[in-house]
Amino acid sequence: MDMDIDVIPALSLMESKPVIVKEGEYRPYVKDGQKLGLQEVLRELQGYDRIYFLDLDGIEYDRPQTDSIRKMSTRKKIWADIGARDSKGITDAFIAGADRAVLSTKTISSKDNILDSIELSDSLVLSIDYKDDIISPSKKIREMGVKGISQFCLDQGIDTIVFSDLSGDRFQRSHLQLLPTGDYDLFVGGISRKRVDRLSHPNLEGVILDLQEGIRYKKS
Repeated sequence: MDMDIDVIPALSLMESKPVIVKEGEYRPYVKDGQKLGLQEVLRELQGYDRIYFLDLDGIEYDRPQTDSIRKMSTRKKIWADIGARDSKGITDAFIAGADRAVLSTKTISSKDNILDSIELSDSLVLSIDYKDDIISPSKKIREMGVKGISQFCLDQGIDTIVFSDLSGDRFQRSHLQLLPTGDYDLFVGGISRKRVDRLSHPNLEGVILDLQEGIRYKKS
C-alpha cells in the first residue's frame, strides 16, 4: 500500500457490540474464538488515531448509539455515521463527541436536509454508497447521481467525500471517474487493502478499511 495514503478503520456497532459483515449478515467480531467487546476492539485499533464509526442501530432503525460515541471519543477522533436523517441527527453526533459528522446518501432524503446540516457545522463528511448505479433510497437524492450530489455538497462547503462502491465483490476503480475533481479530499471505502494501489483519482487522500482489514493492515 502507498504509505502516503491515509488509512482509517471502520467500526460497525449493533446494540453497542462490534460486528462485521459475513455472508451477507452482521455477526459478532470474534478473535481466537472469543467475541470482542468495544473496549477490546479499540485496543486492537490502538495504532490509529481516527475511526470511521458506522452506527447500525442509527442507520437502520433511527436509534443512534450516542453513548458509544462518548466512550470512543475519549480515546479516538470519531467520524460518525449515525444514520442522520436531518440536522438534528448531525447535532446529536457532535453533542456525543464526534470530531466529524457524516451525511450519508443512504439516509439523507433532500437538498434541504443537507443545507440545514451544513448551517450547523463545516466539519461534515459526505458519504456516497454506490450500488448498481443507485446512491440512495430517496428519489430526490438518487436523481442527482454521484457527480450531482458531490458537486452540490462541494459548492456548499463540504471538503471531504467518502465513496463506497458496493456493486460487487471487487471495487470498480472506473467508478471513481463519476466523482468530480476540485478542492476536496476523497476517501474510498468498500475496498480491500490489497487493491488500494490500483486506485487513481486526483483528489484521492485515503481509504476506509473495514474492521478486519484495518487491524490486519496495522499488523502487516
